[in-house]
Amino acid sequence: MKILFLSHHWTTNSHHSRHSGFQRIVAFAAKHHDVTVVTWGLQDQEFGEGSVRVITVKGPRRDFFFLRRIAISKKGSQISGQFDAVHALYSDCTFSLAPGSYTVTFHVLPSVVKYRSIRQRAFLFLKYLVLQKRALRRAKHIGVVSRNLLEAIPQKFKSKASFIPHGVDTEFWDPSLGAAPDSVALKDFVLCVGSHGLDRDLLTALVHANPSRQFVFVGLKQRLGEFANTHYLYQLPDAELRNLYASAIFMIRPLLFATANNSILESLSMGKTLLVNRSKGVTDYLGEETCIFMDTLQAGYSLENLERRLLDPGTLRRHAIDTFGWNKILDTYIMLYQDKNVQHE
Repeated sequence: MKILFLSHHWTTNSHHSRHSGFQRIVAFAAKHHDVTVVTWGLQDQEFGEGSVRVITVKGPRRDFFFLRRIAISKKGSQISGQFDAVHALYSDCTFSLAPGSYTVTFHVLPSVVKYRSIRQRAFLFLKYLVLQKRALRRAKHIGVVSRNLLEAIPQKFKSKASFIPHGVDTEFWDPSLGAAPDSVALKDFVLCVGSHGLDRDLLTALVHANPSRQFVFVGLKQRLGEFANTHYLYQLPDAELRNLYASAIFMIRPLLFATANNSILESLSMGKTLLVNRSKGVTDYLGEETCIFMDTLQAGYSLENLERRLLDPGTLRRHAIDTFGWNKILDTYIMLYQDKNVQHE
């Protein structure tokens, strides 16, 4: 099958690590299919990245009024006739695509994602008005990465929408490939990766309540405060992040909101027990047998004796492979491309 993917995230321009993010599905599709991806760059060009054909369209230095995203969709529209399937990996890159000609995946909607800053809320609302409403109307198939997103899809579009989980690269996020991290000298530490949707108040309460625990935070934009037991790391290579997952006692990721979360999936793939709050979006990926929920902690957020509750690493990793491995997620999307029935949940 010849598949055209459209994405404003790619290995050359994304804040996602090389082995994370939804665009990772492209590499797995390229193992068995003829794959092209259109993204943005500093100039118009075409090159090979492994077995993936990459086409970049030159966009403005700043993406005012979504001009980069619209440029990607315009290029996709121009060449779409050469392909058996067109998949906009994010709703951002659909503006110029012909109605009924493409599959799109939604990761956020304003009614689900609750940003604190006015700037973020304004951006999300504007994106919905300019790009997402149009994508909902014109898409042939709609995938969403969580059930709370599926609930938020307007009723008149629900018949073409399906919950299809986000995937994880279980080949890279493999504990057998982990080693001692170079970035910290700690032997026993609790790990938290990423900042999107993070419940900083709950995280601060956890750190404050457990002064004997060492906490390592990766990519946290603002520090929590002056705590002697906190350590902050930024811009780590993927292999070093994998080493941190492998070496941590367990992972924490309290969230204010969630649809899909890369660090949760990576932790699961690494066989690492997660401490999370029980909320929509999270419970699409984790349950009683695959994580520890915050509401089951001792009073006062104490993590004392939590090691006794750690889950079997092999069971967690097997769940990630069987349920969220990219090969499985890709198979579901291939069914959509071929207009085969995908169960609507």
